[in-house]
Amino acid sequence: MSFTKVTYGLGSLGLIPFIAGLILSARQHDILGISGEAIFITYSLAILCFLAGAVWGQVLKVQFSHAHQRILIITNILVVIGWAAFLTSQKFYVVSVTVLTSGFAGVFLLEFNLFKLSTTRQDRQYGRLRVILTGLVIAAHSGMLVIHA
Repeated sequence: MSFTKVTYGLGSLGLIPFIAGLILSARQHDILGISGEAIFITYSLAILCFLAGAVWGQVLKVQFSHAHQRILIITNILVVIGWAAFLTSQKFYVVSVTVLTSGFAGVFLLEFNLFKLSTTRQDRQYGRLRVILTGLVIAAHSGMLVIHA
């Protein structure tokens, strides 16, 4: 299977927990006693951490510079802030979802800066995929904010 098929397939499947959490939350249902809100917020943090790690992987492929050092530090800050948002989500769910949404936007901006420097076709295809997936993830977060506003 090609790189593009695998990344698009896994990326698409990765949206399912966001959608499931959103639907369960909107309908006020749960699965095995786990609320849609819990599914959504825990998966959101997990994916934010995963994406920050993916940025690290991109940085490790290139000649390290001061700009890359800054990117690595910012990814860690975004993850720690996301983790704090998760820890406070029981009392401040809307704020927590908002903070995690900002974390996704922040990682996307960091990735965009790295992709601008890339010259390979696969990286451009992956870059397009990241634009699509990040847009859909932010839309799901926005939906969750509408439900809980």
